[in-house]
Amino acid sequence: MDHQDSEHSSEIKTDLSSNQAEKSAKTIHQQNLEKDYRNKVSRRLAYSLAAISMVVLLIVVLVLPVVIQETDEPIQQIDDSQSQTDQLTIDREILAQKPIAQAMFSELLIKIDEIKLSGVQFWGGEQWEMVLRLQQEGDTNYQTAQYHLAANNYRDAMQHLVGLEMSIPALLEESLDRGKEAILSGNKELAINNYEIALAIDGINQEAKKGLDRALKLDRVLELTQLGNDFESKRQWKEAMQAFEEALTIDREWEQAQSGFDRSKEQFETEEFQRLLSSGYQAIRESRFESARSFFNQAVDIQRESLEVQQAFEELDTQERIFNIKSMKYKALTAEVNEQWENARTLYKSILNLDPNIGEIKESLTRVNQRIELSNNLTYFISNKDKLNDDKFFTQAETMLTQAQNVINPGPVLKEQISEMAQILKIAAIPIEVTIFSDNATEILIFKIGNLGVFERSVIPLRPGVYIATGKRNGYRDVQLRFKVSASKKDQSIRVQCKERI
Repeated sequence: MDHQDSEHSSEIKTDLSSNQAEKSAKTIHQQNLEKDYRNKVSRRLAYSLAAISMVVLLIVVLVLPVVIQETDEPIQQIDDSQSQTDQLTIDREILAQKPIAQAMFSELLIKIDEIKLSGVQFWGGEQWEMVLRLQQEGDTNYQTAQYHLAANNYRDAMQHLVGLEMSIPALLEESLDRGKEAILSGNKELAINNYEIALAIDGINQEAKKGLDRALKLDRVLELTQLGNDFESKRQWKEAMQAFEEALTIDREWEQAQSGFDRSKEQFETEEFQRLLSSGYQAIRESRFESARSFFNQAVDIQRESLEVQQAFEELDTQERIFNIKSMKYKALTAEVNEQWENARTLYKSILNLDPNIGEIKESLTRVNQRIELSNNLTYFISNKDKLNDDKFFTQAETMLTQAQNVINPGPVLKEQISEMAQILKIAAIPIEVTIFSDNATEILIFKIGNLGVFERSVIPLRPGVYIATGKRNGYRDVQLRFKVSASKKDQSIRVQCKERI
């Protein structure tokens, strides 16, 4: 039993000194690394002591009464004094408390090691100090054989440990909340302290790990946030956005940087939106419609549902249409002056595609179509002048010439066509004498002129052009001759005679 007392005293002193040294010499991280190891060793020691205590308890309960009874009989026989009997009773009661104290001590060691795994050294405060004092008092009482006092000390210490253990969940939540509040208030040290307490309690708590990481980076985040605020006060929105964004890169949950970034972005987009609209309207005034469209498209990217952008595009379409109409109208008039009627018609049609309600353009298109028709007709008659020997065709040509001559302010092309047409009609109106030879047996007929009868030689006046002469004779195959009367040739003659017998 004395050996057990010596070992017990040595263990208590070692534990007390190690508790005091841990406070000053070891960091939280080191404590966490040693937790598992100490837990295994302490538990093994405690369980051994508990087993020993139980054996001692059995000896005290079962064996000691017999021994005492055996010694009582001689004492009674030799008639000892009452004081000796009382002393033996007291010693027996004291010895009976020793295994109880040892058992309480073993349980206390186990509970201490368990709660140390939650870093109680760093957050237990006065209650933890009370546990250590009660343990020390219990050890002192145990060493002086005051086992009942030692058991009471250990029991009280156990009660305090239970209270500490029960407070752990609330303390963890409180430490996390305080750490978060400290970060929000910019108190780096307080945030670190609270998150370290949380990690001492729960070394794998992700919220605590994340919070500690945020706290360690808080100085740089605050610096960048302040820089962003400074730029914001100077209306340097891009620089402010960049500073806030850098802060958010470090701490994505930093609300001050996020709100600052949102404010700066909103102001930047508002000013940029107005700048783009102004640039677009300026481009419209300068007839740079593609540039205006580009500015307005950029504005749409900022405020897609903006009524101002819709109105800007409507104004762009209107002004661009007006500009294009004016431009095409000018080109069409130029084409008219140059008698490029087909080009003018294309331009007027394009204008009416943009705005079909412009009466002036409709009238211009009608006028151009008439000139195109007149020009085409003149060209046709000039190209078919050999048909002017036909009276109907000749009359149509004269009518067309009169229509052309009635055009006000004719251009050079029309004047040339009129001149050429008039000359052709003049020539076509003068007959040319053509000599027709035959055999005085063939009946001759000229299409559009009539039946000339039978003759050997005849001079017929014919207007310049192409004619068809046919000859008929009984018993002979008919003949047909196509010939042209030219106004520029003299002594023109043809022979029409049926020679092939049937």
